[in-house]
Amino acid sequence: MLRIRLAGLSDAGLMTDLRCTFLEELGQRLEDGFADHLRSWIDEALADGRLQVWLAELDGRVAGCVAVNPYPRMPSAYYPRGLGWHLHNVYVKPAHRKAGIALALLSAVGAAAREQGVDVLSLRTEPQARALYERFGFSTAVDAMSMSLV
Repeated sequence: MLRIRLAGLSDAGLMTDLRCTFLEELGQRLEDGFADHLRSWIDEALADGRLQVWLAELDGRVAGCVAVNPYPRMPSAYYPRGLGWHLHNVYVKPAHRKAGIALALLSAVGAAAREQGVDVLSLRTEPQARALYERFGFSTAVDAMSMSLV
């Protein structure tokens, strides 16, 4: 049976492992010490509200996750309440893909966002996952830009 739950501080190690696995699957080569740095960041971000994570458990074992960074924004017609959530790390372990787990995670985040008055959900995606997010209701923003400073 699939269960979606909000993660707590005691799940920080698990979230660190899932994030590292996700990044490595994307082809990122993680430097020595990265996991320790990430774990510290997750501990702090969970404690101060900069991070929320939902875990998908299948028969009591973690099958996937989604992380959210809430962010304030100057209110506008598109952000009347001035609150957005940026999704990161929508990840389902390979053995559990194509079983609806990602949609269940997105549904849980969507419900929580509506309850908390969030104006917009945003994310960046890999081309192979675009259809999943479009099915859920995301659309491509043609006016977004970014500049890397690292």
